[in-house]
Amino acid sequence: MSNPSTMAQRVSSLKQLESLSLSLLLLLLWFTNSCCNRAQALVVLPENVVGGGAGMPANDIVVGDVALVLTRVENDCFETFLLESRNASNTYASTYRACQMLGSRKRMEFVSAEWSTRVDVTEQVTELCKDLCDCAQIAGDMEFFQCSAQHSYRGVNTMQQVYLNSTAAIVELEHKYEEAEKKILLCIIAAEQQYVDSSSKAFLKLSKCLKAT
Repeated sequence: MSNPSTMAQRVSSLKQLESLSLSLLLLLLWFTNSCCNRAQALVVLPENVVGGGAGMPANDIVVGDVALVLTRVENDCFETFLLESRNASNTYASTYRACQMLGSRKRMEFVSAEWSTRVDVTEQVTELCKDLCDCAQIAGDMEFFQCSAQHSYRGVNTMQQVYLNSTAAIVELEHKYEEAEKKILLCIIAAEQQYVDSSSKAFLKLSKCLKAT
């Protein structure tokens, strides 16, 4: 089965990469959009600029010595983008947790399915051990060896049954765990795909919105 810490590292790396990529893209959009289309002097601000007044506007970003301001429309574009990005992240987190819960439920089902076999094996081994321990308490040598021989002979069949039943359970559990692992991974991959698609759509929508301003 997959190590939970490995899954956690995988999610953490994905989120760090996504955050870094989006930050760089946002900075590039701000710079390009403002320098090419919306470069404004700070002293003279149009009416549709968010913020204003003396000094630096409320919504601005400084790149080097150039101050770039966001219009109301641009600000709305980013607000929508941030909202959709948060929704995508929340959906991904919920779906990922659901995938992990699916794995836990499957494991519990497997344990329940093989529980009767485990109980039978435990009872057989416990009974055999008790019989041999009772033999060890016999004082007379002849009686001790007779008791040990008798219960050991019967124990051969018992141990053979324990071996066969345990081996069959191992094969069955390995197959079930493999299938469960596959379902969990497919579930997580689907969640990741949905997250990437949603984030991509949100960014493309942001880009289109900014170009329309």
